[in-house]
Amino acid sequence: MAEEKNEQRNVRELLTEAKNVSDLIIDLAYVSILYEDDELALNIRGLENRMDELMYQIRTRIALAVRNKEEAESITGILQIASAAEEISDAAGDLANLVLRNQEIHPVVKEAIKDANEKVCKIEIGEETQITGQKLKDLELSSKFSIWILAIERDDKLHISPGANDKIEPGDVIIIRGPIDGITKFSYMANAPEQDWEVSSPYKRLRKFLSQMRDTGCSLVDMAFSSVLFNSESVAEEVRELEQKFDEYNYEVWKEVLNAAKKEEDVMNLNSALQFVKSLETISDAADSIADVILRGTELHPVFTKALEDAEEKIDRVEIKQDSSIADHTLKELDLWKRTGVYILAIKKNNRHILCPEKKTGLAVGDNIIVRGSRRGVENLEKVASGEKKWNHLEDQD
Repeated sequence: MAEEKNEQRNVRELLTEAKNVSDLIIDLAYVSILYEDDELALNIRGLENRMDELMYQIRTRIALAVRNKEEAESITGILQIASAAEEISDAAGDLANLVLRNQEIHPVVKEAIKDANEKVCKIEIGEETQITGQKLKDLELSSKFSIWILAIERDDKLHISPGANDKIEPGDVIIIRGPIDGITKFSYMANAPEQDWEVSSPYKRLRKFLSQMRDTGCSLVDMAFSSVLFNSESVAEEVRELEQKFDEYNYEVWKEVLNAAKKEEDVMNLNSALQFVKSLETISDAADSIADVILRGTELHPVFTKALEDAEEKIDRVEIKQDSSIADHTLKELDLWKRTGVYILAIKKNNRHILCPEKKTGLAVGDNIIVRGSRRGVENLEKVASGEKKWNHLEDQD
């Protein structure tokens, strides 16, 4: 049955799942490190196997579609994407291996994960909560709180990427990703203690750069795949710019590790930090390789471009102009997902990227926002951002 399902899927659908698996495997790798969770780390190997299967299916589709020399040349871009996706999967596996090898993980690595803008954590559901027995789709967690459930631990079993009809039960341990305010609200609904985000490592600069690399790496992967899936050169350009900043962070981390080594009784304790950075660097380079396909203007095979034409989603970079009615409002006030079916991947303010922005983040004239959503929703937002169209309800608030 699974083979029949795969036969019916086109390359774009397979790449979409590859993007989702990439996001998931990276996030779960961070959680496995944060909690030193062996079982979770082992499950990441299963996701690696799924990624290998997806890449095999993509290569098979492309090979079967090639009919002449010209078409053979046009598959190089897809093959480059497939290779980069496998590198991302392998790098996430290397992160999980820090746990499986029983290697001592330096506190600064865990604190860097905790200190990142986008949080990952475990939340245990209490008794008699307002969300007990509810289906995930009815909770609307992504639209209300910008949080995503990555997995559910129940009865000593791990359910990765639960479906919309799955329900939350008392005693479930929810593995979750999102901004701190969204996680805090969910913890309250779950009758669970608030998360402890306290950090105390003396290596503040090292922690800062590691957490920035963690945030940047996650956004790079999402944006790189999206640039290909929606054939967006503007988003691919943002990936290239972010990757260059990532290289700057990488340089600073190595400097800080050398400084920290002077204070450590056993310098081998910092090995986990270097392994962490090595994996993040692989993820960053692979994301850049994916975006490179678009930046070089590589002509994609017709089997892929036809799938793009049928896509209902769109991703783009939108500049907020002087007369825009969304300027000087927070993301919470705009509520773009509910109003337009569009969500923001990143905001660029004065050459500074805000990744995974919180709802309290405000937009201003001159900001560039990387948005994704329905084609109609993105085009509607572009008109409002340019000032061509007004949202009167916002102007009435001013």
